[in-house]
Amino acid sequence: MRKLNLRKYYPQSRFKLRETLTVLWVLIMAAAIIIPTTASALAVSLRQNAMVEGNAITLGDLFSGLSEHKASKVLGPAPRPGQEMVLNARTLLRVAIAMDLPWRPASAADQIILNRAATVITPDAIRSSLREEISAQGINGSFEVAIASGANEIILPFSESATMDIESFKFDGAQNRFDAVIVAPSKENQIVRERVTGVIHRMVDVPVLRSTMKNGNVIRAGDIDFIPMRATSVKHDMVLETEELINMTPRRILVAGEPVKTMEIEPPQIVARGELVTMIYQNGPLSLTAQGKALQNGAKGDMIRVANSSSSRTIEAKVTDFGEVIVLDF
Repeated sequence: MRKLNLRKYYPQSRFKLRETLTVLWVLIMAAAIIIPTTASALAVSLRQNAMVEGNAITLGDLFSGLSEHKASKVLGPAPRPGQEMVLNARTLLRVAIAMDLPWRPASAADQIILNRAATVITPDAIRSSLREEISAQGINGSFEVAIASGANEIILPFSESATMDIESFKFDGAQNRFDAVIVAPSKENQIVRERVTGVIHRMVDVPVLRSTMKNGNVIRAGDIDFIPMRATSVKHDMVLETEELINMTPRRILVAGEPVKTMEIEPPQIVARGELVTMIYQNGPLSLTAQGKALQNGAKGDMIRVANSSSSRTIEAKVTDFGEVIVLDF
């Protein structure tokens, strides 16, 4: 049998086969590059948390990796400003199926927390505005504003400024009570309107120690600080004047920052028993001094017994300073 000579009839077949294989290889390599890139572009993942600024929840608030068109699809109303919404795995699965997304929950624990961005007027800001209004009513001195009912804070949409106006204000000086209507962000734009009632507490500056002190430490002016206290909380036995503290010493231990009671302080013992003291005798222009020995401890102003070192005579003397007493005779 005669063999068929392919080269005779198809002299270009080997070249075409090689060319075809080359083209196929190029296409395979291109696909290997293009397919992962496309898959990456289409990868959809669940966001962990989202801050929603508008009135509606969009698909892009829940998932990342979406096209701009798909991300803008509205799913429903957003939570109220300052509040949050939790979407569990079942709800997210329904959304993914309805929106034809290539995403499925990894477990039943999958969820997303949506927070609605908001402008918050804090309780401190509200009390500050009320304090200014009370001062404008002619209430002087230091006082504290306590809100009894109404808004402790005001929540506004994120696009609004943190401002407020007091639309009306009534103050009962006899009871120290107020009744106000607050509007935010302004009287012209009343998104929030709240009635607020409360009381004011008169404040008193009470002297306290800057640091803890014990018996024997003499209190000086630099050791004293002040704290504000409600007048109704001040007790009758509290020290309210710095002069009552200066040059005194704690009977035991006084804690820093705490009000001091009169029974907790005493004059310091500036003369110790057995200590040598200078005895001073004054009679008109005549002034004599001698040395003596204290037979008792003594604070400034105390009368103690002192023994004259020269005569060994015991006499009464008044403590006037450290190591110094005044006697009536020698």
